[in-house]
Amino acid sequence: MRTGRGWATIAGTGLFALAGGAAPAQEAPDAIVCDSLVQLRLLMADAQGDREAAAARLGAQPGCRRVPRGAIGAVERRAMVGGAPFECLAVREAAGCLWLLP
Repeated sequence: MRTGRGWATIAGTGLFALAGGAAPAQEAPDAIVCDSLVQLRLLMADAQGDREAAAARLGAQPGCRRVPRGAIGAVERRAMVGGAPFECLAVREAAGCLWLLP
């Protein structure tokens, strides 16, 4: 006669495998960037800190656009505004660095 112990071991192993670790966060396929930090700050203010709202307002803010994350390179400049860090990153096929929406 079988006991429930064998099934409990198998079930416990399966549960352990499912809870083995958190799934990695998926990054958005595109990044929102602006030519200047001022343009980025204006976009962020209009969107009240909401990334989706910022994406919807891209057409209203000249100098801001989406770029593929794969086109983004190393940090070229950093700035602190009101205690918040901002980075200007090299972007393939851009004349200079572009400020990234945090």
